[in-house]
Amino acid sequence: MKYNYHQIQDFLNDELFVRWVIFKENQTEWQQFLIENPDLVAIAHEAQQYILEINSIEEEGALILNKKNVWDKVLTSMHNNDDTEKPVVKFWRRLPLKWAASLIITFGISWLVWHNKPKERVTYQALVESIESKNAITERINKDTIPLRIELEDGSTVILEKNSKLTYPNHFGSYERKVILSGDAFFEIAKNPKKPFYVYANEVVTKVLGTSFRIQAFDNDKKVIVKVKTGKVSVFNQREINLNNPETDALILLPNQQAVYNRNNENLNKRLVEEPSPIIQISTKNLPNHFDEAPISKVFDTLEKRYGIKIIFNEEVLSNCFITTKLRDESLHVQLDLICRIIGGTYKEIDAQIVIESKGCK
Repeated sequence: MKYNYHQIQDFLNDELFVRWVIFKENQTEWQQFLIENPDLVAIAHEAQQYILEINSIEEEGALILNKKNVWDKVLTSMHNNDDTEKPVVKFWRRLPLKWAASLIITFGISWLVWHNKPKERVTYQALVESIESKNAITERINKDTIPLRIELEDGSTVILEKNSKLTYPNHFGSYERKVILSGDAFFEIAKNPKKPFYVYANEVVTKVLGTSFRIQAFDNDKKVIVKVKTGKVSVFNQREINLNNPETDALILLPNQQAVYNRNNENLNKRLVEEPSPIIQISTKNLPNHFDEAPISKVFDTLEKRYGIKIIFNEEVLSNCFITTKLRDESLHVQLDLICRIIGGTYKEIDAQIVIESKGCK
């Protein structure tokens, strides 16, 4: 895909990009474009948000030319983040795209002022106060340097680190299990598909059915981090306290993935943990660890299964690449560095996946 994008306006002035955002045209091509151009992902995402906000204004009625009213609607929509399904819009068909871009840019300074205002944060104490009137609760605080092990009534365990706090009801409800965390804790949740387990930590909610994971979320921290060890969790943010059903645009996390929530700009991103751990041991049957002039695709397939991490590469370009190596109990990054040196390639992480770049083997 040919492009000449350097700033948000470049995306807004591209009719093909606008039609992808609104009508999902050329979905595969645009997704591939973002994978191949990670440096443009951030501004492309901002352009998407602008288009969708202006788009939503038109859905609510006739175009409003009063700048204050238009901007008020944009801000309201941004704040509420309503994820109800949006019908196909007439706005972009009726107005020249450059006019729309100009409108957005005109309001850009106002948006930045609003966006940079200090945001009211969801705190541990506020979360506790929201449930203590409805339930008999227990609060555990670890003031020691030794991790504190807590056993919950459902068989789940929590390892609470120093200066961390956990509040939970004395008895879980009939349909769900909820706890509130401030600090750093490792959870091993007993499986119960009929009663999902929720951890509320500042503005981030983690939902699981049965798995193990770590959450780091102190009240004064700028970020909330959720790291998955086993199983699968969904992570989502709430701008205000909502203990009823806050799940909206959740990130699904698998082993060796983490979600990082920035409390200043309210961004929730998925990435790999710093040091991925094997989820399948080398000794497991049908999982080779020694390769003798094997196709590189076979080596990548083994690494995928061992770490549970998707590895993306161009099979056609690397079809002539064969490798002799032995996988050891070294970090994934060390092994990828070695393989890439052999095939004359590099790798990078995009959306919690490994993308291999190489011109192939002669």
